Amino acid sequence: GGLVNTKPSLLLEPQSTNKLPYSEDFSQSDWAKGNTSITKNIIKSPDGTVNAHKLVEDSSNSYHKLDDTITVSSGATVTCSVFVKKAERDFILLFESQSADGAYFNLNTGAFVRTDGSPNSYNSENYGNGWYRLSITATVPSTSCRFQIYVTETSATTVYQGNGSSGVYLWGAMVEELSYATSYIPTNGSTQTRAAETCNGAGTSSILPSEEGI
Repeated sequence: GGLVNTKPSLLLEPQSTNKLPYSEDFSQSDWAKGNTSITKNIIKSPDGTVNAHKLVEDSSNSYHKLDDTITVSSGATVTCSVFVKKAERDFILLFESQSADGAYFNLNTGAFVRTDGSPNSYNSENYGNGWYRLSITATVPSTSCRFQIYVTETSATTVYQGNGSSGVYLWGAMVEELSYATSYIPTNGSTQTRAAETCNGAGTSSILPSEEGI
């Protein structure tokens, strides 16, 4: 046999920047509304305060979306993420329109349903109380990333007859030039960068010399 290392391990995050200037205030004009409106600060977000907004569809027979276009490095791999909770609608599509890649999710379970295009990857994390952090990763063709959030009636299409009041709850959006989503970085008017985490004095080996070969 051998000794199992039961010492706690550290998960260190890389430096990352949230490229979205408004990660929580979706009412800002930076977030373009396509046949939708925003109701501000309506329920508790995953941080425990009443600062989550509702994306509300209008009554048109069309798509119903929110989107933000930002500048990134040319040809970057980007991960677009947002915390979402079901209101009246059961489905959401996260889409990066420059690459034409995205994924539909079922908000009852947070489960991935199907891709739209060919995203590099997609992910869903359960944050409790009906909240899921959903993400898609795509490679943009130029220096532009356009993150789109569609509220949808089904997972078949983005076009449907809205009723003017239904929607989904949103909080904490991010666009990062990474192949996965790191922990949430809030922004309010400008991009924000989190420095890489480091661990000093941890040593280079978790195995003590006396344990080797046991």
